[in-house]
Amino acid sequence: MKKSLLLIAAIVISVFAANAQQKSYENVTKLDKEMSGNCVSIDVVASLKDAQNVMEKLLKSNRLDGKSSGKKLTYEKIVFPEISTDYINMFVTFEPKSKSKTNPVTKVNVFVQKGISTTFESSNTDGNLILNLRNFLDTKYSQAIHDNDVALKIASQTKDIKKTQNEINKLESQMKKRTKDISTYEKNIEKAKNDIEKLKKDIEDQKQLIEKQNAALKEIK
Repeated sequence: MKKSLLLIAAIVISVFAANAQQKSYENVTKLDKEMSGNCVSIDVVASLKDAQNVMEKLLKSNRLDGKSSGKKLTYEKIVFPEISTDYINMFVTFEPKSKSKTNPVTKVNVFVQKGISTTFESSNTDGNLILNLRNFLDTKYSQAIHDNDVALKIASQTKDIKKTQNEINKLESQMKKRTKDISTYEKNIEKAKNDIEKLKKDIEDQKQLIEKQNAALKEIK
């Protein structure tokens, strides 16, 4: 139990360290094949699938329902007070920067249009909105990524521990069976020894009986 707690603590510390340097930044990149624009980006230590699932769940917890299409989430005509009190359109795209199995990195881009505007906001057009968006990504989204990573690592370690425990239980069961078999063999050996001794005694008794019969025959003659 103590080792498990230490292991979990080590996982939490290592994941926190991996996520501690995550900071959002303003960027200009492609929304899709036909459109580019201003956005706020953040590089997170997570697979593309996890980064997208975490964002979708986080926004859903804020009562925002959007559409998912490939590597893009779309939220149209929403009010998200965390960022702005105006109606906005928000698009979130996900790009794999590193597909490392141990430390994958995904670039997350958030594009925001305000009101009926088709322009993507930047700090030049709405500084407060961008500041709020960056704060959302740097705190709540980064924390959600961190929590998800910890949960995944703990689940993986728990699975490994359970697998090892099952192997130990199997070995213990085999040892118990073999110990029982040895005990049975020992009892059988002991029984066989007793049977041999009994047979020896029977043979000796038979010899003595034969000798007595031979002696009796000699006396008759």
